[in-house]
Amino acid sequence: MKYYDVNQKLITTRIKPSREKDEIAAAEGVLVYHNIKHGHSYLAQQCLVNVCKTIFSSSPIATGLSCARTKPPSITLNVLAPYFTQNLINDLKDSF
Repeated sequence: MKYYDVNQKLITTRIKPSREKDEIAAAEGVLVYHNIKHGHSYLAQQCLVNVCKTIFSSSPIATGLSCARTKPPSITLNVLAPYFTQNLINDLKDSF
């Protein structure tokens, strides 16, 4: 399975921010993806966001992050799941 290649494509080609709102959305997507990959709960997501806001307080992207209770599942189900499902289908088609 092309696990690393798919991850690299997701971060480098699928998320190309051009404006501040896009950069914030991309950062939220990457944080949600990271937490899912490592098996962290959605509730732990808010704690990580708070830490990022504190550490990077001079960054407008970090201060604009908001991933609390409802956004991480929404990003997972509506963005990440369809992307990885399609990649899996394509890999299966290519293997036959």
